[in-house]
Amino acid sequence: MANFDDEMKKVDDTEDLLKLLESQEKKGSKKSGGMMLFLKSLPIGTIVLVIVVIILGAMVLSLGSNIAALKGELAEIKNIKTQVAELEGRLEKITRERDVLKNEVAQIKGEIDNIKTQKKESEAKAQQQKQQAAKKKPVPEKPKTSSPVPPPTKR
Repeated sequence: MANFDDEMKKVDDTEDLLKLLESQEKKGSKKSGGMMLFLKSLPIGTIVLVIVVIILGAMVLSLGSNIAALKGELAEIKNIKTQVAELEGRLEKITRERDVLKNEVAQIKGEIDNIKTQKKESEAKAQQQKQQAAKKKPVPEKPKTSSPVPPPTKR
């Protein structure tokens, strides 16, 4: 009958045929893809674990750079905070000085108003005195001999 190789055997059952095909596939895959065989021999959990570790490593590196950037920004914020505190102190001092100056200006304005009213009152009194003096003096018809005028009395 037919000559068969050592690899090929006479197959009567379908199960034996399936086993023969699987053994041939294994032999063919060993020759063609050593990497695929290596990956197939590893459990899926190990592959997933390696992928997760790689992703976590990338995230840690990313977070490390973000933390460094945030530390730099935090230092800038602290500098700005100290500058704001200094400006607040200067602003309080200037506000106090402004209030003092406002009070002084108001006081001087009040004094000026008092002086103006006193001046108006004194001018009005002087005007009245002139009018009263003009009414009391009769018009001289003849000039008198000059006699010394007594000085005004102090009040």
